[in-house]
Amino acid sequence: MKVPGAFWILLLFAVGLVFFVDRGPYRAIRFSTTGDFSSLYAAARCWAHGANPYDRAALKSELANASAPPDIQSDQDINPSVYLPAAMPWAVAVAWMSWGPANVCWCMAGLLLFGISAALLLERTQLSSKGKWLAACAVLLFSPTYVGVYNGNPSVIAISLIALSICLALDRNMIASGVCAGIAMCFKPQLALCVLCLFVIWRRAQPIWIGAVVFSVAALLGVAVVSQGGRDWHWWDTEHRNVTVSFGAGGTSDPAPQSSVAWQLLNSQTLAAYALDNPEACSAAVWLVSAGLVVVFLLLRRKRTGPHPWHDVAFISAVTLTFTYHRYYDAQIMLLLLPFLAYLWRIRERNVVLLAGVCLLVLAFPLQSVFARKLGAAATLPSISQFILLRNQPAAVLALAILLAICRVPDEPYCLSLRPVRR
Repeated sequence: MKVPGAFWILLLFAVGLVFFVDRGPYRAIRFSTTGDFSSLYAAARCWAHGANPYDRAALKSELANASAPPDIQSDQDINPSVYLPAAMPWAVAVAWMSWGPANVCWCMAGLLLFGISAALLLERTQLSSKGKWLAACAVLLFSPTYVGVYNGNPSVIAISLIALSICLALDRNMIASGVCAGIAMCFKPQLALCVLCLFVIWRRAQPIWIGAVVFSVAALLGVAVVSQGGRDWHWWDTEHRNVTVSFGAGGTSDPAPQSSVAWQLLNSQTLAAYALDNPEACSAAVWLVSAGLVVVFLLLRRKRTGPHPWHDVAFISAVTLTFTYHRYYDAQIMLLLLPFLAYLWRIRERNVVLLAGVCLLVLAFPLQSVFARKLGAAATLPSISQFILLRNQPAAVLALAILLAICRVPDEPYCLSLRPVRR
C-alpha cells in the first residue's frame, strides 16, 4: 500500500514542530534559559522602581526580589545591561510580574508574533499547498529562531515585527506598518535599520515618520523616567561604560579572533579582524564593502523596468547583517528571503536559489557553537581551522549579500504598493 505524499509532509512538519518546541520554548520555560530576557526584564523593573537599569547590583537585586533562579541572577555578572531606554516602556508590560509568569508571557509573545509573521511570509511565497508545508518545515528547522526563543532575546519579537511591517507596507497599511517598525526599533535598532532602508528605497515616507514618532515617544518616556525628570544622568555614564566594556577587547561583543565569543557573531567584522588589528579600521573596511554592495545593487536595480520588492527585502536583510553588530539568533531575519527565493524557483532561476540555499544551510544550525566547545581553548587561537569552523556563518551572510546584490531577475509587472500580481 502506497503512503500518500501528504502523510510524509505532515510527518516532517510534526518532527520540525517537536524539534522547535523542544529546543526553544520548552527549555526556555522549563529551565529558565532566557538570560538575555533577564537583562531586559531586570532593567525594566529598575526603570519602573526608580533604580538605575544599567547598574549590575540593582539588576541582581530586582531579579532576587522577583524570585528569579540564582543562575539567572548571576548572568548579570557576564552580560552588561545595554538595552535602550526606549525598550523599557514596552518591557515593563511583563516586568511587573514575578520571574516565572513574566518569562512565560515573554516567550508566548515571541512565539505568537513569530507564528503570524511566518504565516504571512509563507502566504507571499505563492507556492502550492504542498510547497508551503515544506517551506513551513524549513522555517521550523531554521535554528536561529529557536535559539532566540531559548535565550529570550528580543530579536524574535523585533524580527517578527519587521516582517509584519514589510507585509503591511506592501498591503498599503502604512500606519500599522510604521507602528510595527517603531516598536522593533525600540528593542533592536540595528535590526530595524533593515525595514527603514526598504522604506527609503520604496519612497514610503509615511511609515518612516510613524515609526520615528513611536520610537521618539518611547525614548522620551524612557529617558524621562530613568533620569527622574532630567535630574539624574548617572544612568547615561553607566550605560556608556557597559557598551564600551561589551565591545572592547575581551568583551562580550568583541569580534577579534582572540575573543572567546566572536564565534557567536554574524557581522563581517569577525572576518575583517583577521587582516586588520585596529577595531576602527576593521569596522571602516566592512562599512565600505557593504556600501559598495548597496551601490551595485541600486545601480542594477535602476536598469529594471519592474523591480521586485521581495528582491529588495532579501538583499537589504542580508546586507544589514554584514556591517552592524549581530549574533546568531539575528539570522532569523533571513526568513525574509523566502518569498523571493520561491519566486526565483517558480521562474526557474534555480542556480541562484541553490547557491542561496547552501548559504542558508550553513546558517540553519548552530554548528559554530558545537565546534567552539570541541576546540576548547583553541577556539581563541587565530588559525585556518578557527576561520573555517568558527567563521563560516558570517562568511555565509556576506556571500548571500554579494549573491543577492548581483543576481539578475527578469522584469515583472510588480507594484511596490500592492501585493504581487498573481498569474
